[in-house]
Amino acid sequence: MKSVPIRLMAIGLMAAAPFKPVATMTGIASVVDGDGVRFGEVEIRLRGIAAPEDNDRKREPGGPESSANLRAYVEGKKIVCALDGTTASSNRPVGICFLGEEDIGAYQVRSGHARDCPAFSNGMYRDEEMEARQAGKDLSKLYPLPSYC
Repeated sequence: MKSVPIRLMAIGLMAAAPFKPVATMTGIASVVDGDGVRFGEVEIRLRGIAAPEDNDRKREPGGPESSANLRAYVEGKKIVCALDGTTASSNRPVGICFLGEEDIGAYQVRSGHARDCPAFSNGMYRDEEMEARQAGKDLSKLYPLPSYC
């Protein structure tokens, strides 16, 4: 499991936002929505990003596309999640998840299907959001940041 902390340091996370993994989960992913993955019955909330809702209770513009983008990228593949010890709504553990060396939260933001949530990322995904905008994938036109961000 040494690769996750090394990878976190490589992307500057230690300096940008205090993050000390307290646990890791590894397994075959299924996708809950644009900012959530599941291992069996355990749903992980991706740390530091916000994606439009795509569930039975609420469907926002861009939500189905965000979920589909993440699903095409990670569904059925082995991912590793470094959990930070916090929980999001519905007691979901929060963490940064990787497919190989790629931070899947960064992937979602860079592809224009999620946004940097500065209150939880300390701007960790700011560059990816700028990259998406410059590529014409400006999610902010469709999806304003939630108030918790």
